[in-house]
Amino acid sequence: MRVNHLKSNQIDIDEKKALRYLRYKGTHIDKKTSKSIKESITELKEIGQTKYVYSTFNIKTENHTINFDDQLIVDSKNLSKLYRNCVKSTIFAATIGFQVEKRISYYSKTNLSKAVIFDACAGAYIESLCDYIEAEIKEIAGKKGYGTTYRYSPGYGDFPISYQAQILKLLNTEKYIGLVTNESHILLPRKSVTAFIGWNSGRLDPSPCPTL
Repeated sequence: MRVNHLKSNQIDIDEKKALRYLRYKGTHIDKKTSKSIKESITELKEIGQTKYVYSTFNIKTENHTINFDDQLIVDSKNLSKLYRNCVKSTIFAATIGFQVEKRISYYSKTNLSKAVIFDACAGAYIESLCDYIEAEIKEIAGKKGYGTTYRYSPGYGDFPISYQAQILKLLNTEKYIGLVTNESHILLPRKSVTAFIGWNSGRLDPSPCPTL
């Protein structure tokens, strides 16, 4: 089990990712939007709490079922297909903290346009944190002679979010990073992610990472 609490300046927030979350299609950004994005990024760096935890398991895949060291069993055709050449899997959980959640809620009541931009920047923030974690896991796997798949999360394809509670319990996320789930299987804080990365025998999966 690895647990890490990063300093906010260790994770860059990409403005292009924020614009993607805003579904911005233009080539020119107006000054007001650009200023609001920059202010939101600065604010997120001040209040964000970048935390993550992960653990690696031996896996056995049979038909559409993946067994993670008898500690978690997932039934998913899509994940099974991704893991067709894998013998291990890392499962991780990451969050940027409840202060971000509170700030989004505040802006949604006081400044709706600011709330939309801030939320998009927060989405870019958690995505960048996941990129950081994925790169770390790939490096660890590579040193042991393994290639890795892209990350895959509950909610993609036929992998339902109803697995979230089991994943959080497996990683003890409430204790380590303050991450929980509600009765609807929504992660709290909302700007959080759980994901799976497969380890294969030195064969890198060329498929692109799906959008979070």
